[in-house]
Amino acid sequence: MRALAAVIIPLVCASCFFATKSDFDKLQQDIVGTRATSNASDSVQRAYLVEVTRTVRTLNDSINALSRRMNSMRTANEADLAAMKEDISQLQDLSGQSEQKLRDMRAAVEEKTAQVDPSQVTDSASAGAAPVSGPGPAQLLQAGRDQLLKGGNVSARAAFSELITKYPRSDLVPEAMFFTAQAFTAERNPEAADQQYAALITRFPNSPRVPTAMYKRALQMQSAKKTTAAKALFQEIIKRFPRSDEAALADERLQSIK
Repeated sequence: MRALAAVIIPLVCASCFFATKSDFDKLQQDIVGTRATSNASDSVQRAYLVEVTRTVRTLNDSINALSRRMNSMRTANEADLAAMKEDISQLQDLSGQSEQKLRDMRAAVEEKTAQVDPSQVTDSASAGAAPVSGPGPAQLLQAGRDQLLKGGNVSARAAFSELITKYPRSDLVPEAMFFTAQAFTAERNPEAADQQYAALITRFPNSPRVPTAMYKRALQMQSAKKTTAAKALFQEIIKRFPRSDEAALADERLQSIK
């Protein structure tokens, strides 16, 4: 029995030893395989991250380039718009100067016409014709404007009133009415000014002064808290005179009222 035990025990131990080593080798192979799989997965992830980073960088570059282009276009448009406004302002100044020169010329012609030779006046009177006396409409308008610039509002209104009364068919009547309203405004009499603007708009709807007169009336309404009426008049200015400066100003007022 002792001899049998001596033979069996070493064999059992040897079999246990070989089984344990086999398991260890298998475990080691599994670890190596797992590491290889993990390394491959990490490699794929790194490649994906690199690609995503490259794509994001490309998108950022494109966005920055587009932003620079938009800023450049905006700057160019603003510069063009400023240049257009400057040209319009210069044209308006030239137009105003031309109108002023034309009025001065008309006033000068009227003044010379008024200086009639006495013999001609006598002949005209004997023929039954009424001699021309007093300043003409252009002279009266110029005199009224001169007084208005000096602050002589009452004298200015007197000259404008004389023009309207003596020369009701003159093409300068709308101008006289407009500056009469300006004189009332300078005297801080907005109600009288508004009446003059309203009369101008009604009597001479095709006058170049109508858009300004309408805008002045709308401002007065807004100042008097007549918001609904003011909005309606601003909208009418934009509808009737869409290309006028008053239309642009009316639009800004409407935006502020909202």
